[in-house]
Amino acid sequence: MDYAAYYRKAEGDYLAYYAAIAQAQGRDPQATARTRDADGTIPEEARPLLYNVSAEIKNTFHEFGAPLPPLLEGCTVLDLCCGSGRDTYLAAQLVGAQGKVIGVEPVAARLAVAQKYLAQEIKQFGYDECNVELVNAAPEDLSFVADGSVDVVISNCTFNLSPDKERYIAEVKRVLKDGGEWYFTDVFCDRRIPQATSDQVENVAMRLGGALFIEDFRRLAQAAGFHDPRYLMTWQTPVSPDEAAVYPGIAFATITSRLINSELTSDHCEDYGEEITYDGSLPGYPEFFLYDKDIKFPAGKTCHVCDNVSVLPLATRYAKVISVTGSRDVHYGDIHGDHIIKCAPDFDGVVDEDDQPIQASCC
Repeated sequence: MDYAAYYRKAEGDYLAYYAAIAQAQGRDPQATARTRDADGTIPEEARPLLYNVSAEIKNTFHEFGAPLPPLLEGCTVLDLCCGSGRDTYLAAQLVGAQGKVIGVEPVAARLAVAQKYLAQEIKQFGYDECNVELVNAAPEDLSFVADGSVDVVISNCTFNLSPDKERYIAEVKRVLKDGGEWYFTDVFCDRRIPQATSDQVENVAMRLGGALFIEDFRRLAQAAGFHDPRYLMTWQTPVSPDEAAVYPGIAFATITSRLINSELTSDHCEDYGEEITYDGSLPGYPEFFLYDKDIKFPAGKTCHVCDNVSVLPLATRYAKVISVTGSRDVHYGDIHGDHIIKCAPDFDGVVDEDDQPIQASCC
């Protein structure tokens, strides 16, 4: 199956597609927001920073949560489909005066709200120089961003709106540095939405029609070179009776995802005998580091990990708080044990349906 084509709604004229979605969404930001409450998704260190963001920016923003990973100081952050700029200006405070944030928004009217307050926001942050760049463009064409120049890419429940998700992912991969991180929140579903339903702009505008089957997202991400997508936080996405009638039997979830751009990762968790230790110094995480929904690293405890997890301190900015021991000189196979190999029967005594010894070969 051509997964990329299944989710492609437009090629080339992306701005026109986003404009049509914006028109279908209407003026009420809360009508289409699908992320859950801010307390669950806005990191503790960012919550007080909301007070520095203009009321109009917050009141015209179409989301609730904020996918902002830790350790952003000094980073270059790319905020895709930034809307009126709430997350952009939160990130601008987290990266500090030496960092930079690029806010990309395909709908000019929404970006105009962010631009209106640019000078005021920078002054509010106490910066001598502006560390925010706002660009009217689509995530599917980031040609104004240099290859390998971005530390972190974020987006807030807007990837599902993309008219060409394969292109979107490819552009994120291209602009990320080695060891860079794509950290975003979005709506996914447990099966493919029928094409006729997802082709309707009105359905996409309500943030459900453009949702990906979670396994198709994995396939597209891995095909682009993100070998090991991880899911940090998941919540069931509420669906109204009217929406349930449009999407019968389909379950939706709002998920915060982490994808690391590193050739040190693989498409399967493998064991090199590596161990990592989290030092407990992250603001808001004194007791543990949340790697994904299934894995927490207790502060001060050494944990045996697979090659995809050890990449955090090996290749990324997380080396500031996580240390790794071991090397990749010796390979120990599947981190969970390869049951296909270890549980295979001996050839001695194994016979075919005619009670004859099986003639086996190694190739």
